[in-house]
Amino acid sequence: MRPTLAVLEQSLLERISDEAFTVLEKSGVLIEDENALARLAKVGMNADPENSRVRMPRALVEKALKDAPSSITLYNRDGDPAATLEEDKVHFVPASSALRVLDRKTQAQRNPTTADFVEYVKMADGLKNIDYLSTAFIPKDIPQDMADAWRLYLVLSHSKRPIVSGAFTSFGVPRMGQIMATFRNDKEDLVKRPMSIFTCCPNTPLRWGEDPISNIMDCAEWGIPIEIVPVLLLGMISPTTTIGAIVQHTAEVLSGLTIAQVVRPGTPVIFGGAPASFHMRLMTNPMTAVEALQMYCGYAQVAKFLKLPCQAYMALSDSKFNDPQAGMETGVGAFLAACAGFNSISGPGMLDYVNCFSLEKLVFDDEVVAHAKRFIRPVEVREDMPASDLIAELVRDKHLLTSEHTLQYWPEELYLPGPMVDRTNWDQWEDQGSHDWRERANQIINELLGSYEVEPLDEKIHTEVQDLFRRTCSDPNVILPSFTEQKV
Repeated sequence: MRPTLAVLEQSLLERISDEAFTVLEKSGVLIEDENALARLAKVGMNADPENSRVRMPRALVEKALKDAPSSITLYNRDGDPAATLEEDKVHFVPASSALRVLDRKTQAQRNPTTADFVEYVKMADGLKNIDYLSTAFIPKDIPQDMADAWRLYLVLSHSKRPIVSGAFTSFGVPRMGQIMATFRNDKEDLVKRPMSIFTCCPNTPLRWGEDPISNIMDCAEWGIPIEIVPVLLLGMISPTTTIGAIVQHTAEVLSGLTIAQVVRPGTPVIFGGAPASFHMRLMTNPMTAVEALQMYCGYAQVAKFLKLPCQAYMALSDSKFNDPQAGMETGVGAFLAACAGFNSISGPGMLDYVNCFSLEKLVFDDEVVAHAKRFIRPVEVREDMPASDLIAELVRDKHLLTSEHTLQYWPEELYLPGPMVDRTNWDQWEDQGSHDWRERANQIINELLGSYEVEPLDEKIHTEVQDLFRRTCSDPNVILPSFTEQKV
C-alpha cells in the first residue's frame, strides 16, 4: 500500500467540479487582450466583444476534459522517454523564475547572471533525486525580452533532462518552440516527443491577460505540455475558505484547459497551482501557510477525480535564508506533496516567496526529496508475516543484526541519507572535521561541478540558436554573454 493523503470527502469532489462548471458557464473568464479575444472567436469560442468575456458551456468543458490526456511523457534532449506524469507517480523539479539568487559565498541576495545559471544547470544535472530541471531564475545580463528563451537555451546547452519553463511575453512561445524544434526532426516531432512543460498563469480571479492567454494558445499550437497555475491569495482575491477557493481554482484551471483543447484537441495539460494565503497584517503572500497547504492537497484530489496530471509549488520556503524555518517549510511541503500524489512538484531550491534561488538549498532539498520518495514507497509484506518465527529468533538471540532476514532486507528498508543529513553523534562529527551544513553543501556543489560531464552541443546548433536570438532581439546590437568555448 502506498501512503496517501486526502483532505476532502470523496462526495465533495464531484460537487466542486460541478460548481466550477457552473462558474465557467455563468461568469466565464475575462480576456484582457483584444487580439486574443478575436483569436478565441476565430477558433469557435463564445467570445463577447462587448464585455471581453468568454463563457464556456458545460458540454464544451466536458469535451475538453475528454480530449485532454491523463498521461504525459516528457522526453530528454536526445528524444528518449525520461518521465511520465500519470496516476500517483511523483516527480520533483527545482522551482522556477526567481528574480534573485542567494550568493553562496556572501549569503547576500543579488541579481543572477548567465554564469550563475550555467553553474546551476551543471550542478543540478548531477543531483540524483531531482527528476528534471527548470529554468530556475532569470539572468539579468541579457535583454529581458529574450530572457525566457535564453534560460531555456542554457539548460539545453548543458543538460539532456526535460525542463519546466515558460514565456515572459506574449510573443515568447514561438521563439522557444523554434529552439526546441532544433533538437527534433521538425515541429510535429516536437509535438510527439515534448521536452518541456510551460507554465501559464491566469490573472486571478478568472482573468486571462495578454501574455498568458497568448502563451496558452501558442503552446497548444506547438503541442507543448502546459501546466496551468492559478495563483490564488486566500482572503484577498479568492474565498478565504478552502472549499470556495478550490472551486475558483478548478474553474480557472478548466478555463485554460478548455482554451487549449479548442485550439488543439489532445494538448497535454497539467492541473497546477501556486495558491498562497494573504497575511492580513503584513500583506505578504505565504505559499507555505498551513491553510494554503491544505488547499494544495485538496485540489490534488480534484485533479485526480478529473483524471488530469497535477502539479504544485511545494517543497519550498518563504524564509529569506536557509534557516530552521526553511527546513520546516520545505520538508513539510515535500512530504505532503508526495503523499497527495502530485505528479510534478516545483519547489526545491526556492526561498523568499519564490523570489530567491539558492544552490545550497537545492542540494539540501535533494536529500529532502529522497526522504519523501522513500516515505511513499508502498509498504509490503516481506517475509515478516506471520512474524512469530522472526520474533522468536529475536527473543532467542536478543538481536536480529546478523539474521538472514536483516541481511537480506536492510539495504532496501533502512535508508542511509547522504552527507546533507548529519547522522553522526557529537564525537563522530568532531572526528570528521566538525563541518556544518553549509560546508557540506558547498563540498557537494563543488564535487558535482568538478565531475560534470554532459555531451556538448554541436557548434551548428549553437550558431543556429544564437542567430535566432540576434534576429529577434529588440536590441539590434545585442551582445550575447559568452558561456561556451566554441566559436559561434
